[in-house]
Amino acid sequence: MEGVQVSARLRFIAPAIVALATACGGEGGALEGSVTPLLDLKYQRADAQLAEGTLAVSFINVQGTGQNVVLKVSARVTDMLPDAEYTGSLDIDLAQALEDGSQRGSVDRSVLDEPVRPFPLLQRGNLFVKSLPKTTGDRVSGEFNVTFVNGTDVYSGRTIFGRFEATAP
Repeated sequence: MEGVQVSARLRFIAPAIVALATACGGEGGALEGSVTPLLDLKYQRADAQLAEGTLAVSFINVQGTGQNVVLKVSARVTDMLPDAEYTGSLDIDLAQALEDGSQRGSVDRSVLDEPVRPFPLLQRGNLFVKSLPKTTGDRVSGEFNVTFVNGTDVYSGRTIFGRFEATAP
């Protein structure tokens, strides 16, 4: 656009405003950690769902008429809820061993044209949500971090973490 003059001040402020608006938008982002050189962990939206005693936060990219689940962090929480109507916060130890010997939490990924590769067990991990999703459209904010156990798997000993603002589908 010829003839449009932009002040020097605006040239320096505009990128900061755009970055701030993007960071506060709540939609999209990227997860971090030592797994990122191996996997693209950018996502367009986050969904949070509580169903059949399992809380799941999914980081999703839309692809055509379908979707890729870039990462899903799940936790069995039935025994942590005081009652069926509870909507408060939860601080979940994802690596906790349950009575049946399995871990409370798990990490999964389902992306088109990518081989399914299970993640290792968790050495440690935490999922914190400020509230639980009960109805469609509920907003859920929180954060998670996981460290996988050491071993021979490509993800062994690596980490993933992030903060999120999710919506109940």
